[in-house]
Amino acid sequence: MSKNAEVSELCTYNIELLKQMSGVIDLLQQQASETFNYAQAVGPHLRHVIEHYSALLNTVQQEGRCIDYDARERNLAIQNVPVVTLAKIQNLIDQFEALAAEPELQPDQPLQTRLRSGLAGEREFIVSTTLARELLFLASHAVHHFALVGHYCNDAVVELGHDFGKAPSTIAFERGEY
Repeated sequence: MSKNAEVSELCTYNIELLKQMSGVIDLLQQQASETFNYAQAVGPHLRHVIEHYSALLNTVQQEGRCIDYDARERNLAIQNVPVVTLAKIQNLIDQFEALAAEPELQPDQPLQTRLRSGLAGEREFIVSTTLARELLFLASHAVHHFALVGHYCNDAVVELGHDFGKAPSTIAFERGEY
């Protein structure tokens, strides 16, 4: 596999996850009871994931290329209004499709990420990373939050499927591939 094909494949995986997210919103709008509070249950998780994706996509095209996942917009409209969430997801999909088509991008493209640490965010680190590493992180991060979203959906009696919110390695293990 060429290096650019690797970036394209990682972008495609993240696009698939974003499409899953859109599907969850559609199901909730169709099937959840009127008492289900989207803005309190799943909205915060989806906004959080979306804003992490935005942080990377906004950084990849910048000169300094330092991702700051902590400096998220925290846009409550994304959290509270499903139609706004869906529009933002589509925007991210479009950006990932464009990123996947850029022939000069390499999986080992150097980036940096700024992270706050300590129990109260009192420390700050800037660490070296790569485009591929961050694309994998975002996918894993999304799946982790999907697991939490899945519990809320189960409580709302909205079925998302047996494998929703499971890590790919867990699914492979359950199929006997490990």
